[in-house]
Amino acid sequence: MNNFPGLPPASQQPSVHRDLFVVAAVTLLTFALSSALDLREWVEKFTGPFETYQVDELPLTLLAMALALAWFSLRRSRQVVEQFALRLGSEEHFRLLFTENLAGNLLASMDGRIKLANPAAAQLLGFDGAEELNGLGLEAFYVDREQWQAHRDALIGGGKVELPLLRLKRRDGLPVQAVAKLSARLSPAREPELHMFLADITNVTRMQTQLANALEENRRLSQRSMQVQEEERRNLARELHDELGQSINAIKVDAVAIRDGSENAAEVRRGAKAIIDVSGQVYDVVRSLLQRLRPVALDELGLRSAVEYGVEQWQRRHSAVRCDFTAQGELDGLSEEVNITLYRLAQECLTNVAKHAQAATVTIALARVEGAEVRFSFEDDGRGFDPGQRSQGLGLVGLRERVEALGGQFELRSAPGHGVRVRASIPVKG
Repeated sequence: MNNFPGLPPASQQPSVHRDLFVVAAVTLLTFALSSALDLREWVEKFTGPFETYQVDELPLTLLAMALALAWFSLRRSRQVVEQFALRLGSEEHFRLLFTENLAGNLLASMDGRIKLANPAAAQLLGFDGAEELNGLGLEAFYVDREQWQAHRDALIGGGKVELPLLRLKRRDGLPVQAVAKLSARLSPAREPELHMFLADITNVTRMQTQLANALEENRRLSQRSMQVQEEERRNLARELHDELGQSINAIKVDAVAIRDGSENAAEVRRGAKAIIDVSGQVYDVVRSLLQRLRPVALDELGLRSAVEYGVEQWQRRHSAVRCDFTAQGELDGLSEEVNITLYRLAQECLTNVAKHAQAATVTIALARVEGAEVRFSFEDDGRGFDPGQRSQGLGLVGLRERVEALGGQFELRSAPGHGVRVRASIPVKG
């Protein structure tokens, strides 16, 4: 049984057995020689003349000293074995901490040559195994070579380097962002070496960037929404003042003329006709305002007919563009939010075609798939644009928010010279 953890039994037991055999053999050999040569009588004869000095007591004293030395050797051997076991245990503990750590660990010489790496470091730098990193230089993984020189100089001077963001590049050239800490130390061979800790934050940084962009986009959307509301109110107030005010004033004038010229039948007919005309204008203005505030056709006709009617009205104003609309499945009975979102999608896409696309053909389609979701698709063959570049138009951005708020998915694809394609799907609840 092995009483010392970390010490292999196979290497301990043969040594103990051999040592016991040597002790027994030496003891027996001494006894045999003593018996054959009468060493005891010879010692007594030799020490007899010196009995006054108690020299004859030396054998017993030497025996006691030998036993004491044997006891001392046994104690020291046990201490050595225990220290050896502790060292093996600490080395195993260090190996586990080094290799199983989720963060990247690298040991390198002071010139940057990697001597040891763990699997996490290999994965971070794009290698299949940690052994592949041995012998490579840390400088090769730095995006900024001068930064490595500064780090090495600081470590040679006895300092430490802690970096909240270190830009590295993988084996395949892809960028990696990591939190890093570099420190200098002495190896067991008393040679200076550096220890490098790396924690991959590439995905975290990417998510932070996306979140910051989303927050900025939402902030811009909120600001633009308030601006649009104010502009809409101002336009409505202007139209109410300019159109309805003048029309009502004209009706009043004609009514006064009818009252004052009631004896003249021709004048009465002319005034009545003018009132009818002005009333028609007032009706058109009110209908236009209502359409801008709320698509009346959506309430009266339903989603399919409302979008179809909107496409026909748009086609009349833009006869040079061919616009095809198709609808499939049961589109009645959808919720208010789904109806208005899909209607605004078609409206915003057609508005963008009229303003920017310079397209010749436009297709719009609505379809309800197995009752589970409603899909909207739009395509044009216009000049397109780069979706990666921010634009001032936030209509589709706002609609994306509305679609995603309903649990749906929104996709916009475009490229300069290749038109625009919009896809949206909204789940149907209930």
